[in-house]
Amino acid sequence: MTISDAHPFDDGPYSRVPRALRLTQPEPQWLIRRAVALAAIAWVPLAVLAATQGLALSGERRESQLLDISAYVRYLVAIPTFVLAEAICLPQLGSIVRQFVQAGLVADEERPRYDAILASTRALLAKPQIEFALVLVAYIGTLATSEALYPSEVSTWVAPIRNGARALSHAGWWLVLVSQPLYQVLIAMWLWRLALWARLLWKVSRLDLRLIPSHPDLAGGLSFVSTSLRGFAPVAFGLGAAVAAGVAEAVLVDRRPIQDFKFPVAGLVIVILMLFAGPLLAFFRPLRRARFRGIFAYGELATAVGRQFERRWLDRRGELGDEVLSVPDFSATTDLYQVAANVRGMRPVPFSVWILIPLVVATLLPFVPIVLAILPLKDLLQLAMKLVL
Repeated sequence: MTISDAHPFDDGPYSRVPRALRLTQPEPQWLIRRAVALAAIAWVPLAVLAATQGLALSGERRESQLLDISAYVRYLVAIPTFVLAEAICLPQLGSIVRQFVQAGLVADEERPRYDAILASTRALLAKPQIEFALVLVAYIGTLATSEALYPSEVSTWVAPIRNGARALSHAGWWLVLVSQPLYQVLIAMWLWRLALWARLLWKVSRLDLRLIPSHPDLAGGLSFVSTSLRGFAPVAFGLGAAVAAGVAEAVLVDRRPIQDFKFPVAGLVIVILMLFAGPLLAFFRPLRRARFRGIFAYGELATAVGRQFERRWLDRRGELGDEVLSVPDFSATTDLYQVAANVRGMRPVPFSVWILIPLVVATLLPFVPIVLAILPLKDLLQLAMKLVL
């Protein structure tokens, strides 16, 4: 079995750990257990350690760990989402990788180059140096975001201010050393997978692909690549949840108007689309070449058939009888013209705007509870009535 009979994304960073524990089964039960375990490691010790110092629930909201919305979302929502997303996204990427060969888009003479692309992708995913680099990035990210999450001038459960001095609490040390780096590692893993996915598509787009300009998917037969966007939707949800947590703190705790965040949320959607749909733009050049070639080839064929059709039927209009209703010439010509129209209607990218909707919905879904929390009940009922009626 060659690597293109499997797929390069069934391996990845830190895969040696579950293999050493004989926990490499891909069953959903294993992923669920891993998601629950990582969420518990990230959040439960925070609550226990905060309670030992009286920071679980205190007189000040920011000094109460159990009232920290962002901690709940990051560690009990986003972390399990990033883990469980593997069950949806990675098999989808594998199906796409196999489809290039199964659909005949990769010619036999290009098969060795294609297999080499997949092999190098798999090797980069499982490279030990990458695992160390991801941990390093996670700790750097933790330090870089600590001020934004828990400002130094504010007394919080992470670093309470006592007698004018600010110091990390026991829970704060666990957050800095374990919880936040674990969360950041999972994000870094997905970004690394995404970078290698973009690299794979770019290299595949440089092969001599056997694209079909007349294909009914209007993408030369490449529209199956766009199914990756549905696979990435859970990852987009996890990233959206992290941003929504910060917005929730600002809106529900600091009482800032939600309108202040319309541009950041719009920017988030744009970034998500660039991250996940951007790699598909690698096929712009081959699709444009295929369309240009197809317009000439099918245009010439359509012209020839059209001339023959006119000679046969238009030049003898006075001689037509009942047999004109039963001959296949008209339907055959119409079918050919429809094929030629498919060529002219080819898109320069292997996806339509509609395929982006699930990705946008997944990104914005974590913001729905915030909107529901601040809208009056009367307004919610009126909105529901409008949607129903």
